[in-house]
Amino acid sequence: MAALVSAALVAVTAIGGNQILQVQSIGQGSMEVSSSSTSFADGADVTVDDAAVKTQGGDGQERRVVKEFTRETPFTMFGLTWTGERDIVAYVRSHKADGSWSEWFPMDQAESVPNAAKFGTEPIFVEPTTRIQVSTGNVDLMEDGRAESEAPTTAKDLDAIFLDGGEGTAQGDIAPVAETYAQGMPKVISRAQWGAGWASHPTYTDPVSAVTVHHTAGSNNYTEAQAPGIVRGIWDYHTNTLGWGDVGYNALVDKYGNIYEGRSGGLDKAVEGAHVGGFNQNTWGVSMLGDYQKTAPTQASIQAMGEIIGWKAAVAGFDPMGKSFHTADFNFQGSRYAAGQGATFNNINAHRDFHYNTCPGDYLYNQLGAIRTIAAAKATSVKAGTDFTAPDTPRPKETVPNPNGGTTTVTAPEGSSQLQGLDLTGLAEGDPVAVAGAAGTIAGVLILFAAQYDLLPGGAQTVGGIEILPGLTLDKITPYIGPILKFAGKDEAAESWAQLEPTLGTLTGAAGVGGNSYAFFENGIAIRNSGGDVHTLVGEIADAWLQQGLDGGPLGLPTSDQYSPAQDLVRVDFQGGHIAFNPQTKAVDINVD
Repeated sequence: MAALVSAALVAVTAIGGNQILQVQSIGQGSMEVSSSSTSFADGADVTVDDAAVKTQGGDGQERRVVKEFTRETPFTMFGLTWTGERDIVAYVRSHKADGSWSEWFPMDQAESVPNAAKFGTEPIFVEPTTRIQVSTGNVDLMEDGRAESEAPTTAKDLDAIFLDGGEGTAQGDIAPVAETYAQGMPKVISRAQWGAGWASHPTYTDPVSAVTVHHTAGSNNYTEAQAPGIVRGIWDYHTNTLGWGDVGYNALVDKYGNIYEGRSGGLDKAVEGAHVGGFNQNTWGVSMLGDYQKTAPTQASIQAMGEIIGWKAAVAGFDPMGKSFHTADFNFQGSRYAAGQGATFNNINAHRDFHYNTCPGDYLYNQLGAIRTIAAAKATSVKAGTDFTAPDTPRPKETVPNPNGGTTTVTAPEGSSQLQGLDLTGLAEGDPVAVAGAAGTIAGVLILFAAQYDLLPGGAQTVGGIEILPGLTLDKITPYIGPILKFAGKDEAAESWAQLEPTLGTLTGAAGVGGNSYAFFENGIAIRNSGGDVHTLVGEIADAWLQQGLDGGPLGLPTSDQYSPAQDLVRVDFQGGHIAFNPQTKAVDINVD
């Protein structure tokens, strides 16, 4: 009977053309989420040297005590909850299978609903683990066996929540339902497909006049199979732990470009979510899985977010490029606006526009212009009744052979004809002006040395709008790194690079310039930026970064470690774009934003 009802709804929707009813009716039902909790005070008091929050309050002395939890059953997500409004800062990191600790993930405070009984952080994806450490501020941890405290918040006031949403969908794979719900709607993984459970009756606030962009924070190191489990974990935490009756977002997008139906009630309807406290009425919330404060979102995720927002704009009747006035309907801690106050916002806006936070991260925030452009094109095509095609954005693009037997493709931004970093041609030829322009850079010294010793076969070429040295590879330059770095400045902490040797091979030299440190190995390059973040580049990606002039080229410094946004593809993001490599075809793609 359930199958017949679902089939009938699909048929009615397809024939009607303009009505979706509820996408959640298509699929196979809920999937279990593992959830457990304990008092935050039950965690072990552990002293660490690198706590995210150095001072824990109390008598004023600097403390580096964190709470550590070890569970018998593996989990993938973690949250903190409490009653009453509290000013709490929290970070979490997880213990990896190789014995190392992950980075510290900030735990943003979750949104709220009027008259909420429970508050908390958002649930943070920490990757599969059985052990975590939590660093907090404005919380008395009650260490040293103290039973009493005059602090407004102690560890006894918090609960630790451990979640695991599993992998895959109710059908076992990632397969968005067919595009039959309404004209031009992008394919969406329905609630029943990703395994949503119960939901309270939705509240409708017509009309939807704006969309707010969020990120979920936490680790970006999730697989496509893990993404539905993250969505389930968020649903369970919002619904059952915080008591919101459903997931707070109207839709979610993963880094692979998959779109997930969020709060129940119909994607084509004005369902009020719980995503931006005080401004949930007449807005729609879309969240990207991951943290985009230090890492750039994938093009697939930007495209998917633009398309679902553009489709919603066409259905709801608002201009993706326009603005509208919104007023806070209740007070929310951390909001820029008290109840009754308002302002004019972009119709496609960001969480940080309403509240004092960094959501959706600097890198995603900087892509709002691209999202608006995609959304506007999508909305236009939906209203015109035509099939959607991505906006025509011609970009300089050129492919040349590379030394590894494959090809290197360079793609530059729309409208650019020549992007200049260092003058690589001038450096290779010893031009005095180019040499002066490269003074004080590692790349400049390295390229001058390479030119002197005939290590630049073919010299510099302009490919796709940027200069590269296609013949320069790490294995050619590594034997000379010692003499080169004598001219480039000494890295006083060179010994610390030795820990990377098991991954990158023997350390051949290190140097520091302008607050950044560089280390060269047999098989890769490591960079520590002025903020202390360390990123490593290996193989063909290291060669490609070297060939465009290291951080002196248009790409700048790396902002991520190597990851796989798709099968048979590895990628590293940079300040000005990304480099991707396909191990099967040996193809390198240098993409400049």
